[in-house]
Amino acid sequence: MSLSNLLIIFSSSFMALFPVINPLGNGFVVNGFFTDLDPQQRKAAIQKLTLNFIMIGVGTLVIGHLFLLIFGLAIPVIQLGGGILICKTAMELLGEEASKNVDGFRWKNIEQKIFYPITFPISIGPGSISVIFTLMASASVKGKLLQTGINYLVIALVIICMAAIFYVFLSQGQRFIQRLGPVGNQIINKLVAFFTFCIGIQISVTGISQIFHLNIL
Repeated sequence: MSLSNLLIIFSSSFMALFPVINPLGNGFVVNGFFTDLDPQQRKAAIQKLTLNFIMIGVGTLVIGHLFLLIFGLAIPVIQLGGGILICKTAMELLGEEASKNVDGFRWKNIEQKIFYPITFPISIGPGSISVIFTLMASASVKGKLLQTGINYLVIALVIICMAAIFYVFLSQGQRFIQRLGPVGNQIINKLVAFFTFCIGIQISVTGISQIFHLNIL
């Protein structure tokens, strides 16, 4: 396979995943969880989040289809269930009060939330997984296992790049959040939580439309 073809796979995968994963927009939501952590705790939380992100993304790439076959799941069903989870998480974020945040965002509570819901479904959710499945289908070459494996490695590199962007934004984003102040930070968190809720609805509607073969959107 030529280098130009690999670059095409990389660029198309990047453009397909970036708006769905949205590492910058989701970074604002995740920053809200880490607001009251000290620098050392924040660094540890971001590292765990990034590792979980890569494990979910690359794990989907490696064993995703096998997982679906074992449990008899279809991608539209995952979209519907994941969309509902995103809506639930967004509602919790919208309903949180400032006085509740001081107790709710302590290290022990955050550590328990790093995988769910901070990594999944907020940082990388069912929409991202469905896009990864789509990329896998387009990158598969019938009868050419080596070429298919190389294409999958390129997609895995894109997922790692997304995790790196997310890591950098979270590591440096606290400075921007501090400049906004408590009120500005709360406004942005509420706005992003609302848009997260809308994304959850859209993912759920997409799943419903595919399950019942409807042309909703």
